[in-house]
Amino acid sequence: MIGLLRICVLLVLFSVVHSTCKPQQCQPTDPDVLGPYYINLKGQKALNDTNMTLCGPALSQFRHLPLMKVKGHIYDEDCATRLSNTLIEVWQADNAGVYHWQTCRGYMKSDRNGSYEFWTIHPGWYAIAPGSLYRPAHVHFKVTANGHDILVTQMYFGGDVYLGLNDSCQVCSSDKCDLITTVVTVNTATNQQHNEVNFDVILKRDIVTRVAQVFDQDNEEMEGFPVGRQKRAAMDYANYRSYFKRDHN
Repeated sequence: MIGLLRICVLLVLFSVVHSTCKPQQCQPTDPDVLGPYYINLKGQKALNDTNMTLCGPALSQFRHLPLMKVKGHIYDEDCATRLSNTLIEVWQADNAGVYHWQTCRGYMKSDRNGSYEFWTIHPGWYAIAPGSLYRPAHVHFKVTANGHDILVTQMYFGGDVYLGLNDSCQVCSSDKCDLITTVVTVNTATNQQHNEVNFDVILKRDIVTRVAQVFDQDNEEMEGFPVGRQKRAAMDYANYRSYFKRDHN
């Protein structure tokens, strides 16, 4: 009886999270915590055209599990300009909610159209502490693009009862609508099916880029001014750029 009551409470809280979701306006993707299982690039595998599987049937323990495609685009904060050659690091727990140091983690770069994709299995739940609620299924992202702030975030799945208030991590962002994806079933040309999610990322421009844009606008407005004033503006910009690169990187 207690177990049934707990499930009902979880479902009610889950419905509250989704009822408050509204169509997203143009704004940078919400950040989320890095978590304790990130390792640097040296410990990750490259995901490329010959191997696009993050966590899947190459390992015997995952061979029986269906693969899911994760795809999307990387955008500038204007929500229109796609960012190519963006470094995308991803890692996740396996279907049992266990993290591995040698697999289920990797990196790739967005293509010339700012798009990316990889294949993986659906991650499982896990509890942060014995007896606690579970963390909802999620995939970690760390996205790095020139001229933009580094984004650390997590991608979640719609329909997960541990989203939002049910999440055992109270500082995580599983209540943010832009981080919650919809799983769809796709039919292929060979009459096969697979699950697929789309996760677009919008990056915020960094301070150096913002300063450059201000000075570019000022220079356009100064075209009719004396050369000396234009040179001083150029020197100001160079000084600002040097300062922010030194103290804010």
